[in-house]
Amino acid sequence: METWSLNHPEYGLIEVSVGFDRDFAAEDSSWPGDEADKAGTLATAENSFKERITLWSMNPTERMEVRVDGEVQHRYNDVASARLPLFGDGPANELEAPVGLGTNRKKPHLKLRVSSLDELLSVEFREGDTVVEFDPPAGSRGAHRRETMESSELKRTLIPMAEGLGKGGWALAVLVLGPIVSRFIRWLLGFVPDWDLPDLPDWQLPHMDLPVPSLPDFNLPLPDIDVPELNLPEVPEWALWLLEYSKIWVPVLIGIVVGVVALRNHRRSEQEKAAWQEHQADKTPETD
Repeated sequence: METWSLNHPEYGLIEVSVGFDRDFAAEDSSWPGDEADKAGTLATAENSFKERITLWSMNPTERMEVRVDGEVQHRYNDVASARLPLFGDGPANELEAPVGLGTNRKKPHLKLRVSSLDELLSVEFREGDTVVEFDPPAGSRGAHRRETMESSELKRTLIPMAEGLGKGGWALAVLVLGPIVSRFIRWLLGFVPDWDLPDLPDWQLPHMDLPVPSLPDFNLPLPDIDVPELNLPEVPEWALWLLEYSKIWVPVLIGIVVGVVALRNHRRSEQEKAAWQEHQADKTPETD
C-alpha cells in the first residue's frame, strides 16, 4: 500500500492511500471490500514496463481511502483520474465509485491523475484558485514521475504535454503510418490466390400489400421573402486544412495547453507551500 500526504495548515494531515482489500482489511477490520483473500503488488519505480503490465493484469482491483487528520472521509472501489470532494460521510458499509461528477471546485477537493495501468501519478489539493501538490511516497511511480519532471524545466512542461496529447498522438501515427500499412497490406494480398465462389441463390421475400391510410394534403401559405445574395470571400486553404484534420490538431493543441497549465500549477503549488511554511514559522513561539 502507498500513501500520498499533504500537511494543510487548516485541515491538518490529508492522506490518500492506494492498495488492495487485503492491505486495508489488515489495518481496519471494518473495511467493506470483498477481495480480502486476494493478494496484490503495486508497481514501483524499479519495475520495467513489461513487469508493470504483468502486475496490472494479475492484481485484484485497487482500492483507495482518503483521510483528513486521521479521520476516514471516503473509501473508493477503484483508482481513477477524477476530481473528488475532500470531505465525506466517513466509513460506510459499501465502497463508493470515484466518479466525482458535480464536485464543487470552490470547496476543498482532490484532483487525481492515474496512468492507463491504474498507477496513481499525481494528487493535487484544490480549493478555488489554490493548487497544492501532494508528496508522493518514496519509490512509487508517482515519485519517479516527479523526479523526472524536476530534473529540468523542459521535462516539467513536456511530460504533462505528452500525457495530454492522448488521441492526437495516435491520430498523428495513423496519418504517418497509414499509407505505409496500406501498401504492405496490398503487397500481402498479391500472394493470395483468386477464388471463384459459387453464386448464392436469389432469395426473394414474399410481397405483401398492406393498407396504408391516405393523409390529406395541407397547403400552408408561406411568405415570399427575397433573400439578398451575399458575396462571401473564399475560404482560405489553411482553414480548409484545419477543418479536415481537426481530429489531429485539436488534441495536440489541448496537449500543449495541458503542459503550460501544469507548469503554472506547479509554480503556484510551490508558492502556496512556501506561504504555509512562513505562516507556520510565524505561529511557532521563539525559545531562548
